[in-house]
Amino acid sequence: MMSRILGGALLCIGGAGLLGLMVVSVGDAIMRTFGAPFIGAHEISQTFLAICVAIAVPVSIYRGKAVSIDGVVGFLPPAAARILTICGELLAAGFCALLAFNMVQAGFDARDFAEQTALLRIPYFYMYQDLSAGFALSALAFIARAWISYKAESAL
Repeated sequence: MMSRILGGALLCIGGAGLLGLMVVSVGDAIMRTFGAPFIGAHEISQTFLAICVAIAVPVSIYRGKAVSIDGVVGFLPPAAARILTICGELLAAGFCALLAFNMVQAGFDARDFAEQTALLRIPYFYMYQDLSAGFALSALAFIARAWISYKAESAL
């Protein structure tokens, strides 16, 4: 129940980010046709793109659509394949957690040095924090996938 609510919320936020990205891109193209470019469209697009990436990656991981190489796993016995899969998912969760931690630090560094976009002066701090939340959700999604694989193994 909770995963459905969280999944629905993430899809709504990601959809809104994608819609915003499309509206800004199309609006900029239309405005350029009339000789009045959309000032700051590139920077707004970067913000919406960060939102889309932060949402799309954990959702695809949770749904089992993460990129993986199954060549070796296909040759192993089922029990060994599941153990290797669980270890791989836990390792990926660790890397995503490390990336989330590094993004938080980079965001605070960007805030301390007042790094921002050139035209609209959007602080990079928010983009870093958005991506760190996405990586943290990705780590949780990998842990959930490992738990699902573990439960499938204990059913044997």
